[in-house]
Amino acid sequence: MHKENLLNKSCGCGGDMTIHMHTLIYSVKVKITGVPVYTCSDCARYEPLPYIKRDLGMLIQELGKSDGRRNISFTERNEWANVLKETFARYIKGELSNLEESIYSGIQGRIDLLLDIYQFASACVDDKWMEETALRLSQLTHPSPERAK
Repeated sequence: MHKENLLNKSCGCGGDMTIHMHTLIYSVKVKITGVPVYTCSDCARYEPLPYIKRDLGMLIQELGKSDGRRNISFTERNEWANVLKETFARYIKGELSNLEESIYSGIQGRIDLLLDIYQFASACVDDKWMEETALRLSQLTHPSPERAK
């Protein structure tokens, strides 16, 4: 599993960027909650985590085709966002001592769960369920530069 520094990164301005869950407003009519982003403490610039950029872009393309006002939880569409949300919630309650290790542990736990679900879907010969589960697994297991585009 990848082990880069997940919680912090450097900003172009030289400041420190830290990770948190953010709400994005798209075209004034759509509220997307639970988007993990890095935010700079100096210049207030923010950017989505590399692991979620592709899925966030796909969601925005999908939203470009709709007309109504609505609220969307990104954590329901992206496994990384979901794991981070759950881990941050436990951390706020004081149940975790090392946040970054807890995030990686949460990711591994989610991968294990999704593999079990995939195996069950396969035994049920449910191709649609297998495809959906494979997509969710790929969100956690393929954080390559291509996914960040």
